[in-house]
Amino acid sequence: MTRLSELEPTFSDAQRNRFYLLSASAYGYKGRHKERVELVESRLSFVKDPDYRVRFLYQLSSGYTSLGEYEKALKAINESIILLPKLTNQIAKVDTLQAAITLLNSLRAYDEALVYAERMLALDVDVERSSSRCVGMGDLVEINFLKGERQKARSLLPDAISLCESQGRKFFALLLQTLACIDLIDSGNYQQGKGAGLALLTEFSKTTQSSDYLTMLEEAMARAFLHTGNLEQAERYGLQAYQHAKSGNAVQIMEKTAETMANVKRAQGQFAGALEYYETALALKNRVLDDQLHKNLSYQRVKFDSQDKANQLSLLEQKNKILAVERELEKKSNQNLWLVIILVVIIMVLVVLWLIKTLQQKNQFREFSQTDGLTQAANRMHFMTSSNDAFKMRTGSMSIILFDMDLFKNINDSFGHATGDWVLKNVCETIKTHLRKEDLFGRLGGEEFGICMPDSNQSSALQLAERCRMAIAMIDTEPSGYRFPLSASFGVATVDSNGLTSFDATLEAADKALYNSKAEGRNCVTVYR
Repeated sequence: MTRLSELEPTFSDAQRNRFYLLSASAYGYKGRHKERVELVESRLSFVKDPDYRVRFLYQLSSGYTSLGEYEKALKAINESIILLPKLTNQIAKVDTLQAAITLLNSLRAYDEALVYAERMLALDVDVERSSSRCVGMGDLVEINFLKGERQKARSLLPDAISLCESQGRKFFALLLQTLACIDLIDSGNYQQGKGAGLALLTEFSKTTQSSDYLTMLEEAMARAFLHTGNLEQAERYGLQAYQHAKSGNAVQIMEKTAETMANVKRAQGQFAGALEYYETALALKNRVLDDQLHKNLSYQRVKFDSQDKANQLSLLEQKNKILAVERELEKKSNQNLWLVIILVVIIMVLVVLWLIKTLQQKNQFREFSQTDGLTQAANRMHFMTSSNDAFKMRTGSMSIILFDMDLFKNINDSFGHATGDWVLKNVCETIKTHLRKEDLFGRLGGEEFGICMPDSNQSSALQLAERCRMAIAMIDTEPSGYRFPLSASFGVATVDSNGLTSFDATLEAADKALYNSKAEGRNCVTVYR
């Protein structure tokens, strides 16, 4: 690469583009994504050829995605999509659409991803062995699985596998067969799934050992062996999947695999190991939730900006049309004066309607970015930011209360996640009835919640925590369809007590008090002293 750099001044434009694309790809392979992005941004303004430009934009989007800057990644992909009609290279078209589909799937924007998958299928339909048909069919299958449309995905699978095999795309066919095998295991067909999975693992050993699909298959095989009583094989495949996910930094797969390994360890009677894996899975779940929130916000921002620009362009176009009509009317007699007045009124109405719609969208976006969708409490980001601001502006004592639902996972395991969601919503509705108007209540993740109490001393915070604890214990769970006890453990900390002077220190102190409540047997309140 150093030798090529020395020769760079002698390159043609095409050679220079290929050189920088190769350099960007090498940075990405080594995980040096910041340098990858900087290299592409320094060259992008010089790349005019659409086929090369979309490849640079792909490197830019991939780099931003790896850095967690999803908003910039989306903007790069959107520019690539705009260039699609100008592309002449079939591979560049397929790569552009596939990059968009992959990014949108990670953002859970499945409906938009389906649109691009359909566009993939429509590329060069007359070319019999075009890769776009196999890739597009595979995308349709995977997106429908991700959406939860299992029946539709299953109906597409046979044709998709047959098409890829007939075109010699054996690796794509292998990935589709892997999705079918995982679906068998997810559906409870463990014996059939194990048989198919063992054959697929043999095929993977001949091609690659570093695919997310292979890792997902190993995790599914671990579950299949667990449910059929072969704990040794379950542990073997579970550990393989966990190590592969960890080495590839596939956080979502790591979380699922950690939970599977926890279930294996529990079945083996190794409860300490099971607890360790459960704690790992919980930490990863919170990380996935935070990352997904960041992705959702980025997607909503880009979508809102695009819609806002489209609205402005539409309004501008309407204005131009109306102005043209007005100029034509000015050439006619004064008999058309009333028509001009009416048109002006229409313009004003359109402007008002557009402003109202824009303000509504901004308000909806602001509310979405600050509120937890399930419980309607403040989300973690809004709670942390608002509480920190309140601490900075305080004039007196302030308190933080943290509480965690006791043994909440048992509720999910015993009665299902729908019942767990019912519990979280009803707990939040109960807590809100005991809060003052100035108190801030937020969901910090999973079953953990926080209350920020401005202008409150330790005594009043303790009293509120006790009222909330008793109120949770008195919740009638029968409307959920099951009867079971509820309780929560509380931790209370007050600023200016025991040397606490900042929000972060008070939050940490409340967290320590909460863990003391857990250690004391749960269903109690502990004050940090």
